[in-house]
Amino acid sequence: MTEVARRQGAQGKASGIERGEVPEVAALGTVLTGLFTRLGIPQSQYAHRVHLDKSAVSRYLSGRRLAPQEFIDRLVREVEEHVGAPLQLEAKEAVRGQRLEALRVCNPAEFQLESLRGELARSRRDAERAHRNIEALHALLERKEAEVRDVSDDLARLRLDWGAERAALDRLRQDLQDAEHLRTEAERESRELRDQVLRLEEELSRRRPATASDDVPLELFKSQLMWMWDEEDLPEAARDLTEAAWSRPLEEVAELLRWLLECGEAPETFAADVARLRPLDDVLAFAPEVVRLGRTRTRESWTAAVAARVTRRNAAVVFQGLRDAGTRFDSEADRVLAEAVRRVRSDAEAVTLVTAALAGTATPARLTRLAEQLANGSRLDRFGLRVSIGLAEAGRFDVAALVLATAAGRAPDRLGDNIDALRLGRAVRELDDTGIDALFDLVAWLDDTTVMTTFTGRLAHADETALLDRLLTTLVKHGRLELLDLQWSPTLKRAVRDWRRSRRQ
Repeated sequence: MTEVARRQGAQGKASGIERGEVPEVAALGTVLTGLFTRLGIPQSQYAHRVHLDKSAVSRYLSGRRLAPQEFIDRLVREVEEHVGAPLQLEAKEAVRGQRLEALRVCNPAEFQLESLRGELARSRRDAERAHRNIEALHALLERKEAEVRDVSDDLARLRLDWGAERAALDRLRQDLQDAEHLRTEAERESRELRDQVLRLEEELSRRRPATASDDVPLELFKSQLMWMWDEEDLPEAARDLTEAAWSRPLEEVAELLRWLLECGEAPETFAADVARLRPLDDVLAFAPEVVRLGRTRTRESWTAAVAARVTRRNAAVVFQGLRDAGTRFDSEADRVLAEAVRRVRSDAEAVTLVTAALAGTATPARLTRLAEQLANGSRLDRFGLRVSIGLAEAGRFDVAALVLATAAGRAPDRLGDNIDALRLGRAVRELDDTGIDALFDLVAWLDDTTVMTTFTGRLAHADETALLDRLLTTLVKHGRLELLDLQWSPTLKRAVRDWRRSRRQ
C-alpha cells in the first residue's frame, strides 16, 4: 500500500468516526454518556471544568471521536466524587476494554502499545506481589528457625514436635525457593515487555501523524496560541505545542522556536519535545538551530533530552550526526555524549557507550566536557582511572589520554597543595595489580610528556614509594624515562635520582 493510500485510509477512518459510523467508537461514546449523565450537569459546564472545548466533549460522548484515556479517567473520578463512592472494578475494566476495542479498530499500533503497557503493569504488580511474599516468607522462616533452636534444647521431650517443625521448615524453604523463582520470572517478563514498549514507542515516534492534513497554517497556529495564552488556557496551549514539535515540518518547528523566544515565552519544553518525539534524523538536523541560541536553558533542555535517547546502538549515529550538523568545534556532540555518560550506572557502561559513539572515528578536536565528566569519576573511582584503563583496553588510547590528562592536572601551582597528590596515590592503590600495570602502561604511552611528568610527580609528592618504583620501571621498559621533565619539581628530581641510585643506573 502506498503512502497516499495509507493517508486516504486514515482520513477515511477519521471521517467515519466523525459521522459515528465506527461501531466500537460509538459504543464507547454510549458508555461514557451513561457515566456523564450521573453528574447531572450540562456538557458546556463540564467542558469548562476540565479545560476542554465543548465540541470536543460532545464528540467524545456522542461517539464521533475516540476519547483519550485521560478524558475517561477524569470522567470516572468526577463520577466517583459526585456519588461519594468508587465505581466497581468490573465497571472500570469494562470501560477500559471498550476503549481498547475502539483503539484496536482506529489505531492498531497505539492499541498494541496500550496492550503492552497493560501487560507490563500487570507483570510489575506480579513482581511486587512475589517480593512481598518473599519478605513474609523470610520473616516466617526466621521465626520458625528461632522456634527450632528453642525446642532443640530439650530434644528428648520434644522429638515429635521438633520433627514436625523441621518438616514445616523444609516446606517453608521450598516455598521461598518457589517464590524467588516466580520473582525472577516476573522480573524477566517485565524487562522483555519494557523492551517491547520502548521499541514500539521508538517506531511510533518515526511515523508522521495521520492527522497531518488537519494542521492549520503556521501563522494561524501562532494566533491560536496567543489567544489561548491570553485566555490562560495554558494546558491546551502546551498540548498544541507538544503536537507541533512532533508533527509539523522541521522548518516550521525552527520558526516556532525563534518565535517563542521573540514572544518572551520560555521554549525549553518545546525544544525538549522536539528532541524527545521526532525521528533521530530530524533531531540531528535541528541541532544547529539550538546551538545558535548559545548557553541557554533551552539548549540545556534540548541536550538533556537528546542524551536520554543515546544508547549503545545509536551512539555513533548521534555523535557523528551532531558533528556533521555544523555545530561549532564539535561542542554539541561533546555536550550530548558527556550528558549521556553522566546517566550511566557503572564505569563499564561508560566505557561501552564512549567506544560505541567514537567507533570508526579519529580523535575529535575537542572532547573537553566528556573528559571532565569521566575524570570526575565516581565515589569509588575519584579520578576516572578505571574508565581510562577500560578505554585503553578497548583501543581508545586517545580518549583515555584525555581523561588521564584532565584527572592528573597540568597546572604546576597546584603542587603547593599535596591533597590532590595524596588522593591520586590512594586512588591508584585501590586498583588491583592488573589495573595498576595497565594504568602505568597508559602513562608511558602518552605523547604529552607534560601529563606524564605531572602524573609521576604527583606520586612522588604523595610519597608513594612502591607505586613510584613500579611506574619508573615501566617508563624504563618503554624507553620513556628520559622524557620526564625533572625540573618540574625538586621532589620529583630527588625521587628519580634516589631511584636510579638504588638501581645503580
